[in-house]
Amino acid sequence: MRELFATLPDEPPPLPPGYLDTVLTRARRSVRRRRMAATAACAAVVLVLAGLVAPGVPLPVRPAAPAATPSLPDRFAGYSMLTSTVTKAPPGRAIALYGYGNGETFNMFQSLIVGADADTYRRVDAMEERDRPSALLAPDGTRVLLGDDRGATRDLLLVDLATGKRRSIPLGDPVGVRLLAWSPDGRHVAYSAAPLSHSGEFGTVNVVEAEVARTGTLRLLDLSSGRSTEVPAIRPAWTAAFAADSRRLAVQVGQTAHLVDLDGRELRRVQIPRGRELAAEVGWSPDGTFLATVPWLADGPFTGSTGGDTSHGVFLWKVGDVQFLPLSGVRTPPAAVPDVVQLLGWRAADSVVVATVNDAGHASLAEVRLDAGSRRTLSSFDTGSSCELGSQSCQLFDLHLATGLLPDLTVRNAGRPQRGPRPMLVDALIGVVVLGGALLFWRRRSRPPRRTSPAARTP
Repeated sequence: MRELFATLPDEPPPLPPGYLDTVLTRARRSVRRRRMAATAACAAVVLVLAGLVAPGVPLPVRPAAPAATPSLPDRFAGYSMLTSTVTKAPPGRAIALYGYGNGETFNMFQSLIVGADADTYRRVDAMEERDRPSALLAPDGTRVLLGDDRGATRDLLLVDLATGKRRSIPLGDPVGVRLLAWSPDGRHVAYSAAPLSHSGEFGTVNVVEAEVARTGTLRLLDLSSGRSTEVPAIRPAWTAAFAADSRRLAVQVGQTAHLVDLDGRELRRVQIPRGRELAAEVGWSPDGTFLATVPWLADGPFTGSTGGDTSHGVFLWKVGDVQFLPLSGVRTPPAAVPDVVQLLGWRAADSVVVATVNDAGHASLAEVRLDAGSRRTLSSFDTGSSCELGSQSCQLFDLHLATGLLPDLTVRNAGRPQRGPRPMLVDALIGVVVLGGALLFWRRRSRPPRRTSPAARTP
């Protein structure tokens, strides 16, 4: 060791010019970088925590204000798992209510409403909680009424789309329920009810609709009082439609349409051709001169043990036509409207809105002028392969329009869908990813630089 030290020069070699200044500058720069990295990481943590906490804080949500005229988007948005609910973010009045999704591999269905004043989309969570039963959309688009397809129920549920609040309407003893029609003035609802011969829940198999269709008795619900009046003579009630005055109702029993008033008094009977049925909810023309009929979707209004298939929940697919039965000799019935999957409502006595499906399976809404037979497409549905995690096409079922808004309806250019606040789970996943990235960035920036030997730096 002494010999080794003896070989060293008495004086160290001189440092390069400006060496000390260079070392100090690099040291200060390293300190600044570490401080900036720490500050950036702290800021990211604060922002992520704020993003995680904010969705959990109940903030007032303002529904879309009613516009001068209601409107329909020229294209409905596609499927999204990020769509919020009516309860969390009330949307305001709606123009459409429908089921959307697919169940080829996974049961990924949504019950959706679409705003009449903005591109607002919300899931009707009350329907999902009751296993997506048949439901009705109020003519003015402000409420949704639903029963329960899981079995006999003691109440109907009325959902206010402006507040998200729910109102239970008692029915007395538990009964199976089929909702039939909502009066144009919004006060009365016609439904069919019957005790069920079974009990318990049936998963995805809806046996309530079929049994009530075979055995149910007509009831008229007054929404203002919550009182239901039974009409024993109208049994089994198959489909129904109110007149424009809201004081009369056409109800199909077998192949006969019974025209009754709100007290249940029968005013007239009209025979419906075999193989056809009164168009559900909207089968009475605004001027009161015609009844609209459509082909049976399934086995029709039979009362046998195998009858009563209403095909509720079946995707829109079967193309038929709309034919008209005269109620008076004042007007000649219009010609049949071909290529129709569902009659959805009336814009005027000589204009209807229908759902159609083309050869590729794409659904759209169209206005048909009965006097000229002309057809104008109003809107289309996104039925691309965006359902079931992108593995299946999206299908449409249980479509309803706010019929009272159709006379003044306009078509708007569809904008970016307003789906409401994201689910908190999504924000949590985003937060984990951002926090992990911030941690890795901070560790990388705070790691001291690797030193290289003088020999390695020498060319």
